[in-house]
Amino acid sequence: MPDERYQPLVQLIHNRAGDAFRGAVRYDADDWEPLYLRDDVATENLKDALPTITDRARANESIVPPEEYGRLGERQATVELHDRAAVLHFKESEHGGIIVSLDRDVAQGLGQFVNSCDAVLDGREPGGSASGLR
Repeated sequence: MPDERYQPLVQLIHNRAGDAFRGAVRYDADDWEPLYLRDDVATENLKDALPTITDRARANESIVPPEEYGRLGERQATVELHDRAAVLHFKESEHGGIIVSLDRDVAQGLGQFVNSCDAVLDGREPGGSASGLR
């Protein structure tokens, strides 16, 4: 059963992205677990790929480290836009974090969405527009 600590985040993403929410996976130094996988995404191919995906996420380094150029502030999330999906990576610790996948068309309004997700992960109320990503 997924860690209950992440249920508010999963609920926020469902509320904001609706059917465009493809999946979310939590990982730490030793393991990973799906928090949610949409039926068409939960394939054997994905399950086979997740160990490699989470290994790469653990090794993720910021392109602009704050100690080198602090004018941008702390990194909140990393975003990859693919042909059919937007992938958000929320790094929670040196070896742990959350990977969220959304259909690509929801990439509009991504900054506010990242702020809301970050607030939920920090135990705060999400702010901003209730209109979500679309």
